[in-house]
Amino acid sequence: MDYPPGTMNAMNGMPPPRRPKDQNHSSPNYANQYGSPACWTQQMGFPPNDYRQAPYAAMNIMNQQTHPTPFRPSPTAQRPSGVAVLIPGPSPSHSFRNPSLPLPSRPPTHSTQRSISTPTPVPRPTASAHPVPQSYPIDYQLLLLSLAEDYLATAHGQAFDANFKDRENTLRLYYKLVAAGLACLEAVLKRFKLQPQMEANLRLRYASVLYEETENMMEAEQCLSDGIKLCDRYRFFDLKYNMEHLLAQVLFKGSPRASLKFLDGVIKDAEAYQHAAWLYALRFLKVSLLLQLPSHQDTLSAFTQLRNISARADQASDKAVLAVASVLEALIHLRQSSSAETIEQAQRAIALARSLQHGSVTGQLAQLAVLTNILDLSCSLQQFDPVQSVIKMQAMQASLESPHDGWSADGSFLVAVSSQNASQTSNGNGVVRKDSKGLPSILFSWAPWTDVYALGYLLSSLSIAHRNTSDGLRSEQMLKEGIRYLDSKLNISLFAYVDS
Repeated sequence: MDYPPGTMNAMNGMPPPRRPKDQNHSSPNYANQYGSPACWTQQMGFPPNDYRQAPYAAMNIMNQQTHPTPFRPSPTAQRPSGVAVLIPGPSPSHSFRNPSLPLPSRPPTHSTQRSISTPTPVPRPTASAHPVPQSYPIDYQLLLLSLAEDYLATAHGQAFDANFKDRENTLRLYYKLVAAGLACLEAVLKRFKLQPQMEANLRLRYASVLYEETENMMEAEQCLSDGIKLCDRYRFFDLKYNMEHLLAQVLFKGSPRASLKFLDGVIKDAEAYQHAAWLYALRFLKVSLLLQLPSHQDTLSAFTQLRNISARADQASDKAVLAVASVLEALIHLRQSSSAETIEQAQRAIALARSLQHGSVTGQLAQLAVLTNILDLSCSLQQFDPVQSVIKMQAMQASLESPHDGWSADGSFLVAVSSQNASQTSNGNGVVRKDSKGLPSILFSWAPWTDVYALGYLLSSLSIAHRNTSDGLRSEQMLKEGIRYLDSKLNISLFAYVDS
């Protein structure tokens, strides 16, 4: 049988179906078997009168089975967003398919397909009528420090306005507030990395609260020791002196002699560096610590420290410091003995203090003027001189009736020092600080105004006690007025104790 050239190679050795010679478009057998030329073309892939297209039709059928034509959607159909699109592999260039043939079934293929994900469009933000406020991170360090100061301030306020009728509950609340403040300060010290200067200030604050409000002297000593090392490393001289000033008081509660020995070393360092303001402050501290010891030798040591202060203050023209040293010397003389010689020495020191109070610096210290008048009246009472007692009582009452706007609630006051080594002082709340004029000043603690005014009632009553019956019980009335004053200021009832 004769086949067109190339038929065997194109069909891989398979000849095309044989058509009998007697079958044509008009033969009856053709019409019975295929029905029409269209049915022949649909089944065989080529027209019945053109055998040359037989090999190409066979190749089309084989290519349809090996590389099926993928489904292509119409260009008008909308593609959903986010749907994976399958891209088929390339088809052979010699694939010729008759468009009249039906689409064969597609076998699953994996090697020639790639998956591409169409990105989903992001909706654009719309401007809202009410903008959302920005949230900032919480500064827990600042929060804890603020809470600590609030707790301590509230505790001190409760103690100052304490109601003695409910003293137990008031003290319980006071202890809880102080404990909460200390816990906040301790948390900041242990859990946060602080700047050196801030850490030193916080250690000083924490140790001072421990010293004033608790009995944890070991913890306060350890905190101050670490703070002093930190100040030495970064050369914070002012903070170091403040810590050493407080550490001497902490050590004095456990071992007075060790505290005095430690304070002697600090005084030598301040004298070597010529820090005059701190030298005054440390010597005054040693005087106050020596007065708390009962031995006569310690009292003599206190006199020695006061003479050293007076000599240096006189040389540097620090008249306010010299006046304070003179008043303290008179106080120690009256505390030591009631002999005539001791009283005379006290009056001499008081006269020196009065001569220094006419200056512009010392004249502004109302506390110093009141204390001088109280000591002068005490000398007359010790001498049993009624006439001088009445005169000095009137002077004391005049000083108490004068305006006391500059008198602080806790009784503390500042004593100005000359401008020597003023750079070693700070504007903070230390023992030595700068005043409004920029001069270094030493902080002294004394009695509040309420206590001093009540003391004035007591001394006035003693001054006129010798003529109480002849003066219409005026001395007794003076005592009752003092009790009423304390009752109104401190919110307590002292008459219940007096009547009982």
